[in-house]
Amino acid sequence: MTDQEGYIIDNQTPEGRKQFIKNLFDDIVPTYDLLNHVLSAGIDTIWRRNMFRHMASVIHQPVIDLCCGTGDLSKICFQKGARLTSLDFSMNMLLKGRKRKALQGKLIQADASRIPVHENSFHTATIAFGIRNIPDLDHFIKEVYRVLKPGGQFAILELVRPRDPFINLLYRAYLEKLLPLIGGIVSGQPSAYQYLSKTISTFVDPYDLQVMLEKYGFVKARHFPQTFGVATIIVCNKKEA
Repeated sequence: MTDQEGYIIDNQTPEGRKQFIKNLFDDIVPTYDLLNHVLSAGIDTIWRRNMFRHMASVIHQPVIDLCCGTGDLSKICFQKGARLTSLDFSMNMLLKGRKRKALQGKLIQADASRIPVHENSFHTATIAFGIRNIPDLDHFIKEVYRVLKPGGQFAILELVRPRDPFINLLYRAYLEKLLPLIGGIVSGQPSAYQYLSKTISTFVDPYDLQVMLEKYGFVKARHFPQTFGVATIIVCNKKEA
């Protein structure tokens, strides 16, 4: 499946792209946190905190943070009182997150499309800046639905294409020129940031993503655009039993 911008959903043979992405993230671990904050001028921290303004409380609730990286969102979940599980397929990311004490709960190294837990295990699932790197997107959505309890919430934070034509023009220039340049210089991995830039400019539209979420049973999807629409928060729920 391909959207109009070229993003490919591969539910049949995603392993090659997954290995590429895993290797990519393993390589950029040393400068990953610094560049996240520099390239977003620190606004990414605000976006993560904004997620919890639109979610039900996670205090004392079982929560899984998917594609957790080094733990920026996991850390907030833990501070909010969640009984936290953090999952990522890059062990290097998990180890750095533990070292910087951002990952405080249970850690799982696994593919987010094959979550190794029982169904109906979590009150909340979260993912920040990770969903656009999942090639078998249909499988991932079904898997999140499986592990959530009836009525449980799924919160997504992702970079998207602004709908305003002028803002979109400026943002594209940033993605295509400035982000790969700065990311490449600081990390020493220019191809990694060229790839990450492309995933933003080609990922499915948030409203198409909502259609996919609803296709697999999620309801009550709400959109909360952030900072001129360059990012969005989507919160939805698993159907009640």
